[in-house]
Amino acid sequence: MEFVIALGLLLIVISILALRRRLPKYIRLFAPALALLFGVYWLLRKWPSLYNNFTLLIIILLLALLLALAILWFSLNQRARSQLKVKIAKAFSLYKYDYRESWLGFNSALDYAHQEQNFYPQTIQALAEMVTSPGGKLWAKNAGRFGYVDHWNSPLTSEQSYRLPSELIEFIDRYNWVIDVTEYQKDPKIYNNLKLDLSQFDKSAIKIFVPLRRKKELVAIVGLKRLDDTPSLNWEDHDLLKAAGQQMASYLGLYEATSSLYEQREFAAFNKLSTFVVHDLKNVSAQLELITQNSHKFGNNPEFINDSFETVKSAHNRLGKMLKQLRRKESSQPGYSKTYLPDLIEEVIAKNIKVQSDKQIPNVYIAGAQEQLLNIILHLEENAQEAVKAKGSAGLAVASTKVEHIIELQKDGLYWHIIDNGIGMSEEFMRERLFKPFETTKGNAGMGIGVYQCRYLLRSNDGDLIIRSRLGHGTHCTMIMSLAAQ
Repeated sequence: MEFVIALGLLLIVISILALRRRLPKYIRLFAPALALLFGVYWLLRKWPSLYNNFTLLIIILLLALLLALAILWFSLNQRARSQLKVKIAKAFSLYKYDYRESWLGFNSALDYAHQEQNFYPQTIQALAEMVTSPGGKLWAKNAGRFGYVDHWNSPLTSEQSYRLPSELIEFIDRYNWVIDVTEYQKDPKIYNNLKLDLSQFDKSAIKIFVPLRRKKELVAIVGLKRLDDTPSLNWEDHDLLKAAGQQMASYLGLYEATSSLYEQREFAAFNKLSTFVVHDLKNVSAQLELITQNSHKFGNNPEFINDSFETVKSAHNRLGKMLKQLRRKESSQPGYSKTYLPDLIEEVIAKNIKVQSDKQIPNVYIAGAQEQLLNIILHLEENAQEAVKAKGSAGLAVASTKVEHIIELQKDGLYWHIIDNGIGMSEEFMRERLFKPFETTKGNAGMGIGVYQCRYLLRSNDGDLIIRSRLGHGTHCTMIMSLAAQ
């Protein structure tokens, strides 16, 4: 009898250890069951009269089963308990959603969005309305980083919400979970002790993050708003959002592929046009070259003429470079290079542009060729000056005409802000036309590839260009330049 008791106690200890530690599954199932059988066997040996009292025997078996369930429950960690609750709820509760109606409605909304101009806002809206969310944002993967793309009823208010915390991205990529920030604040253990800086989320109504995964790759993340009186997400919300996220990721891939084909078609048409332009440019170049070759004949003329010829010579050099690029049918292609920030700022100041910084100008290197970065800054500066002039021409009051350049060094790169109080742009224009090639507001004076090329060059060097604007209130451009090794 003592041997049976000792063996039973040993099995109970093994059962507890098996449940608390990650031992093989068959041990975790077999050990508790065997311990329960030995307990019943000991009771029958101790009190043989139980054989004849069926009701009492059933009561003892039920008590033993309840004891085993209690041991199982208290042996599980917090995450395992939550999973067990979900499984019990799935088995015995009524469903919250009519999944057929939800899925058909969601796919119908995605199909409609694919046919419209504002694709991103409508897809975010379709996902948000599944869980009665009033708005949301979309972050997509580009050049290895997740950057802000668009929103629905949740405009970008600062650069802080442009990029998501790296800890949040790594966690979602690893576990493919829907994250409820409100639930995380109550009990971080549910999310395997994920470490998040909650200061960013306190300022924003974005409280739910949904992974958009295509095959095994995390391609985007949708952040959804949440009202204060909305209850926490349950297991049905998590499952529905995760499934909808996968479907939305497929539609995003289709939309991006279609947009890429459209851009390639536009560039192909532009290249065909450039073939005819090359001939005319060659003639202009030949004329300018002839003038510069005969400039020595006018050496006794005033210095103004010499300066004029220097300008013509510079124009000839630029035209020659343009011809070379057009013959190769290529634009300025990015390559790996780095620029010393103080040198770039010195060149910008030489163009009569004032650069401000809260601190001393950092002695760092940034990714990108100095000439390309300078041209981007000058292009955005020119756009800002034209916007200020346009506001005055439109009869709108401008208290003080100004274009500000402010730089700040952050963890993820150098932020170069160009802020004006000009006429600004509408949200519709920024969403549908601003970053599309060959779209311009300058009529015949512009070709519509300036801002598109600026962002393309910055992204090619692991940076980005973020533009926020309000019609009649001005524009805020933020060049994000990644840091390079010294």
